[in-house]
Amino acid sequence: MTGFLALFAAERVKWRKSWFMLAALLAPICQVGFIAVIFWFSESRIRLYKPGFRFWLELNFAAWNLVILPVAVALICDLSWEQEREARAWTLLLTQPVTRHAHYLVKALGHAVLVLISHVFFSVVLVILGYLLTTRPLLLMGPLPWQLLATFLGFSMLASLSMVAFHTWQSMRLPSLWVSLATALVGSWSAFQLVGVTPLLMGLPWGMAAQMSTIFERWRTLPWGQAPFSFAAALVLVVLGAFDFTRSHRAGV
Repeated sequence: MTGFLALFAAERVKWRKSWFMLAALLAPICQVGFIAVIFWFSESRIRLYKPGFRFWLELNFAAWNLVILPVAVALICDLSWEQEREARAWTLLLTQPVTRHAHYLVKALGHAVLVLISHVFFSVVLVILGYLLTTRPLLLMGPLPWQLLATFLGFSMLASLSMVAFHTWQSMRLPSLWVSLATALVGSWSAFQLVGVTPLLMGLPWGMAAQMSTIFERWRTLPWGQAPFSFAAALVLVVLGAFDFTRSHRAGV
């Protein structure tokens, strides 16, 4: 356990002045800022979806889970592995008396923590800009539904785990930023098309996140009962990735 914690501490040091940390923080700002501009100049349309604060949350979380989050996860994982490939210290690190799968698990944990940090930052920006929009009376924003924010945020965090597990493995095995981004976008679009069609959707890395597309139908509730299937898929992907990483490095790949 001490060795694992030391590895994770070393992993956190790599976040400083890194591109993937920048991606984790810029993604929420870019999305929420863009939608805030749309709200600001679209009073006549936005007021049709009152209360405005609820629609603000719905639109942001839908866009986040269907587009921005998959792209951000792909960027974080690929840029993180790219940093290791470019660093000579990585070869020395692998010679330490720590199991190969521990190296991989620390990497996956680091990616998951970065994505969770991105979620927290996303919610903070969401609240700040949401309150700024309340200065536009014609938007009919109303009060901030804190319980709904917590529900959406918790569901989104859980949904991101299977994406992190998949892209951590894919970016290790297929080191290409464009392949990662294309996979994320195609995968998310495919999962969106399968919402309400098959329960096998939750087996896809983007399946749980795609369920956020239903939040505009306010009479429906998020399928929390399916979350264990998505979490199980994430665990399977982590185990398979760790096994593949261990095997490939033993073989000198």
